[in-house]
Amino acid sequence: MSLGRYGVYYAPPRWSDFERFGTAWLGRDAETGEPVTQPDLPGLGRDVLRELTVEPRRYGFHGTLMAPFEPAEGVGEAAVRERLDRLAATLAPLHMEPLAVRAIGSFLALVPAYQDGPAELAEAVLRAMHPLRAPVTEADRARRRANGLTPAQDRLLERWGYPYVLGEFRFHITLTGRVADPGLRERIAGLARCHAATVTGRPHPVRELCLFHQPDRETPFRLIHRARLGNTSETS
Repeated sequence: MSLGRYGVYYAPPRWSDFERFGTAWLGRDAETGEPVTQPDLPGLGRDVLRELTVEPRRYGFHGTLMAPFEPAEGVGEAAVRERLDRLAATLAPLHMEPLAVRAIGSFLALVPAYQDGPAELAEAVLRAMHPLRAPVTEADRARRRANGLTPAQDRLLERWGYPYVLGEFRFHITLTGRVADPGLRERIAGLARCHAATVTGRPHPVRELCLFHQPDRETPFRLIHRARLGNTSETS
């Protein structure tokens, strides 16, 4: 019986201003699974924002460190949590550089000024957790290749089960699904920049590795575990 998929993500500290911003923007609290009232953006309306955030709402407000994976045969949730806790205990907290609203292709995201800290953290997570993942399936391989991969990304897909790791990794926190119209995308970006002004332009602490779980492909992800990073003296 499948355990579903697990992802290792950055998520804001519980009850922080940044978490409140993210859960409201997406309209869902990933820790409880409960809906949250979305903001009423000038000239846009909640119904439009709700449609724009359908896909990221399924995943919860997060930045990917290790993309969702199915555990290998014989690997249970307890083993995934234990490996993540052991890893987190060896890693120092960090401060993520200030975020800005940017377009990545046709969607909008919060992107840090520098990638170094999140990229190093993501590599540590990938190397520690990869032995627990099941081999990539033919269906997932075909789905990834259908989006168009470079030769380097295809090699990463074969080696690590995901094409956007290591040299191809770019940390971001997704705000919208695909917005095909460039004019609409830029208008939403302007509204998002204004609404996010209280949480952008300043660094954010990264003190935990967050484990998200999706029991099946139709069910939204839930944040089920926070693994505290070890050297807490650096967070003060």
